[in-house]
Amino acid sequence: MAMVQCAWCGGKGIDDSKLNSPCNVCGGDGFVNVPDPPTKCGRCRGTGKVTDSNSHRDEKCSGCGGSGWAS
Repeated sequence: MAMVQCAWCGGKGIDDSKLNSPCNVCGGDGFVNVPDPPTKCGRCRGTGKVTDSNSHRDEKCSGCGGSGWAS
């Protein structure tokens, strides 16, 4: 396993979309554990986010759960 930066919070450990609460993807650590070698998620291309076509807002990628990495 490899520790890599969480894409959803950008490694800050804080979820800016929820009034500075701890990131619920990485648990506030800023990093996530992924299989070695780390591979970026193919759906979101490593951003952890996809844009909802109706609301045009960023949502967590369902492929990686927001981490930005394939598991």
